[in-house]
Amino acid sequence: MDGLLPLDAHAERITIARNRQHPLYRSFILVPALLLALSTTAQASSTCATAATEGQMFDCLQRQLKASDHALNTAYKTLIARYKDNGSAPNQPSQDLMLKKAQLAWIALRDASCEFETYESIGGSGFGTIHTACLLEQTQKRVEYLNGFVGSP
Repeated sequence: MDGLLPLDAHAERITIARNRQHPLYRSFILVPALLLALSTTAQASSTCATAATEGQMFDCLQRQLKASDHALNTAYKTLIARYKDNGSAPNQPSQDLMLKKAQLAWIALRDASCEFETYESIGGSGFGTIHTACLLEQTQKRVEYLNGFVGSP
């Protein structure tokens, strides 16, 4: 039985994993979720790696999200200016309006996705950090996407 859990211990782990009301459920689910969120964000930018507390991590992620929002807005405004009144056919909306429509849809998708992804942590002490990490990751991906258009004529 080297490396194997006794049958009753294995059954207890399964019980915890399946029972949301079990007292250990939140830590069983939330600790790995927090670690995953923080490691993903740490990979995206190592500037938060020196954060010693969750409060410091949250503040750092908030600063990074603000910077990513700024980069997103810069790319968006650049494209809006480029595509202004760029309609492809009569009675068709201009390309800047299509970008605006896409951006509004993306914001709704980002927010809903992060609410879904962080649902298990709602009410937990790490929720703000986990939710901010999700928003940051999604925003950074969108910046990359829009910058691909900025870099193309």
